[in-house]
Amino acid sequence: MANEFTDALNPLVDSIKKEIGEVNAKVEAHVNQLNEDAKKKGETLGELSEKVNKVLAEGNRLKSNIEDSARKDMSRQDLMVEQLKGIISENFDKIKSETPFQSKDAGVMTLGNNLTGTSQISYVPNSNMRPIQSNPRLYELFRIIPTATGNVTFPRATTGVGEGSFGAQTEGNAKVQVDYDVTQVNVSVPFIAGYAKVSRQMLQDLPFLQAYLSQSLIEDWNKAVNIRFLNSIASGSTALSTSETVNATKMIDAIAQHAALGLGNANLILTTHASWARLLKTKPSDYSVPGGTIIAPDGSVRLAGIPVVAHSQVTSGKFYAMNTDAFAIAQASGLQVRSTETDQDDFVKNLVTYRAEARIELLSFQPTAAVYGDIGS
Repeated sequence: MANEFTDALNPLVDSIKKEIGEVNAKVEAHVNQLNEDAKKKGETLGELSEKVNKVLAEGNRLKSNIEDSARKDMSRQDLMVEQLKGIISENFDKIKSETPFQSKDAGVMTLGNNLTGTSQISYVPNSNMRPIQSNPRLYELFRIIPTATGNVTFPRATTGVGEGSFGAQTEGNAKVQVDYDVTQVNVSVPFIAGYAKVSRQMLQDLPFLQAYLSQSLIEDWNKAVNIRFLNSIASGSTALSTSETVNATKMIDAIAQHAALGLGNANLILTTHASWARLLKTKPSDYSVPGGTIIAPDGSVRLAGIPVVAHSQVTSGKFYAMNTDAFAIAQASGLQVRSTETDQDDFVKNLVTYRAEARIELLSFQPTAAVYGDIGS
């Protein structure tokens, strides 16, 4: 729009400037001639000045006639246009240099001077977008028992087993009678589940998002399962009884106490990362460790052949020496990550729903087959 306006006025301005320029040229030529004649005739400065003033006055009169002729028979609108042309004529060079629609001088191209908007963006994948648990996932630690339904029943010996006991028979007397008590344990298997909603636009514009959603849902599902299973283990476990204060020796006593329960040998010690670090730094007096302690170059620890595993979700300040065979996972349906566009009003709103779920529960065949204690020094 601004370019068209300037292009339309340029011929008018140039025409007026040309006529006035011709008058100025004639005046200048006449003045120069007067100077030459004055030198030849020896005229005084006053006589020369008087002639020059007459020539200049005549030049001004001619320019005034040009302007008056241009204004002749003009309407008010024409006069306004004429005044506008005069303003533009007087300031033409300044307008050309300052208006944004005029082209700038050629120079070195830079993003700051020559680019409108942003430069092209490169996408770099990030494999460490969030913390991913490197601990053993408890869902993968215990054996899985598939079930047809979400209602599970299993028998468990009642505490004390029963009445009566074996003994030597005295000749002619009756043998000793015994009986056994059992409990049917009923477990309702829930869905451990969660979901996320995301727009289709976001999925399309962020190429990494679909994989990231699946990864995050599985990660958070595992964390929820870990907490549920650890709480279940803690609720029925046996408290450690020891006078030891050093972390490593307290764990040795926990292994011995577990074996004394007669519920199978412990095959795993779960503890915190702080507890694992104390094992590596054990120093009652001379950095010595109890017998049966093996520390590998990678920092993995075994006590009496039992692996000590650090887990970020074990309760702070605790450890568990346990027999994993005394526990199992009832699984009515395995872990699945699925997506749908038909949940609620997803189809209308262009949304996609992602869910991760599994119908599982930890079965404690022998709840006391885990000894828990506070970590030591």
